[in-house]
Amino acid sequence: MSDLNMQLVREFFELNRFYVLPHWRCEDASHSSENASLLFVERAQIEAGTEPEFLLRPADLAGIHRAVVEVRAWHTDRVYPSTIEGNPVLGHVAGQEIRDLAETMFGVPDFKTILVVSEFSAAPTVRARTLQMLQDFGIGHVLEFPTILGDLLDGVSVNGNYAPSQTLQTLRLMKRYSFVRRQQMELVFPSSGAPEPSPRAGRGRPREDAVDRREEDEESTYG
Repeated sequence: MSDLNMQLVREFFELNRFYVLPHWRCEDASHSSENASLLFVERAQIEAGTEPEFLLRPADLAGIHRAVVEVRAWHTDRVYPSTIEGNPVLGHVAGQEIRDLAETMFGVPDFKTILVVSEFSAAPTVRARTLQMLQDFGIGHVLEFPTILGDLLDGVSVNGNYAPSQTLQTLRLMKRYSFVRRQQMELVFPSSGAPEPSPRAGRGRPREDAVDRREEDEESTYG
């Protein structure tokens, strides 16, 4: 997992008034080829009677006291049921090893587990099936990366000074110079006179028609 992913997730929780302690670890190669990391987050006060949803939104964080957070933001694709079937490591945050570590870090057994992923399918059947599979792992909650980025953009002021944080300063500059339209959460570039994209451009994310076909296939399988 890249340092940038971890930094963005960390600042998202700090923006929502959590104390954050990062914990780096390196997994066995049989589980994953990437270095994994955890965040231990805790807030001093929670709102009584607030029960967070499984798929977290920023408002749900008011009902979370402490949690161990694992970031699996594989930005090249959305998370489908087939993704989970091929990557059981997605359930690792709910395993006994992580629970034992979190209990040692917090000093109490009362905490949530949160998995951060890229994003889920927009197809209702596929989305519901994916969430259910993650719940079946025993994971407490999940967070999509667009939720994190959107909340950070909402919280960053164009008139602020975020020099100590390169990530927040970058988001602030993108808002300041209107490269981000908050309503659509997309980058804005001139529609005319723009240079043609290089042959390598766009490889990091599937084309929309390819995504639609993938979701249709998943929906026919699990629908």
